[in-house]
Amino acid sequence: MAQTCIMPHITHLKDDYFLSLKKEPKLRLINISKRYIVGEEKDNCRGFYAVQDFSLDIYDGEFICLVGPSGCGKSTIINLIAGFEKPDEGKIFCDNKEIKSSGPDRCVIFQENGLLPWLNLEQNIEFGLKILGLTKSKRNDISKKYLKMVHLLKFAKSYPFQLSGGMKQRVSIARALAVDPVMLLMDEPFSSLDPRTRDLLHLQLQQIWLETRKTVLFVSHSVEEALRLSDRIVIMGSQPGRIRRIVDVNLPHPRDFFHPGIAKLRAEILEELEDELNKLAKREGDDDWNIKEGSLRRRSDGSLAVSVGSGG
Repeated sequence: MAQTCIMPHITHLKDDYFLSLKKEPKLRLINISKRYIVGEEKDNCRGFYAVQDFSLDIYDGEFICLVGPSGCGKSTIINLIAGFEKPDEGKIFCDNKEIKSSGPDRCVIFQENGLLPWLNLEQNIEFGLKILGLTKSKRNDISKKYLKMVHLLKFAKSYPFQLSGGMKQRVSIARALAVDPVMLLMDEPFSSLDPRTRDLLHLQLQQIWLETRKTVLFVSHSVEEALRLSDRIVIMGSQPGRIRRIVDVNLPHPRDFFHPGIAKLRAEILEELEDELNKLAKREGDDDWNIKEGSLRRRSDGSLAVSVGSGG
């Protein structure tokens, strides 16, 4: 028997909700370029741009996804916004202040959960709060609030090794929210999870976003994931990393994963990405390896068909 997934009862966002927010960007990237040097010997060194002339405005409360092939600079953008690295050209502003270093206002959630194995869940969430100087009572209240938000309150005294991968990532989200950041930077946080767990976390992340209204920048290789979660999808090209196109996803949250509008947008985005995948095939394989035109189109059974072969 087919199972029915019941979404939380949350009022759908109005169509003009984000228009009311678009006064000043929460985050502004202006003509950002980041260049890396490859090679150790002076004569054999060469440089390449991971990102070049990248500009983007993100507004308060938006959920933005970066989508593109491997090597197009998605994670580089996250690291630059987080302050882990500095751009070679251009500037990044958060709340009209130039980003020059890392800080608790921009929390990063990685593919690996990064939980401290010697601390239980409650202590993991309180770790950052302790550094910020909050009292034990206040830390305890906050940890309970966010463990409850991710439905893990009964596991507060458990340790990371006792949890599944999905549970660990939910703790990572709770820990990030606990310090009340200006925005969340999520670098493929669900990529290592099985499909059903990923579906569950997509639902839960939507609910959390609707409750907290945090600004989110989410990196993904999955077009489907981006369409499930985001308000705008930034399609990136590679060599160098740049913006090819920005797609508005004008569908209400919480989102119906089987909405016909998602299938339509999916086909458009996959078509946009076909030549980028050909570049990736040329870079990482033999010269005769290519993506056949139309091979990413949606099949009648709804699955993703990727045909890679030689010749035309």
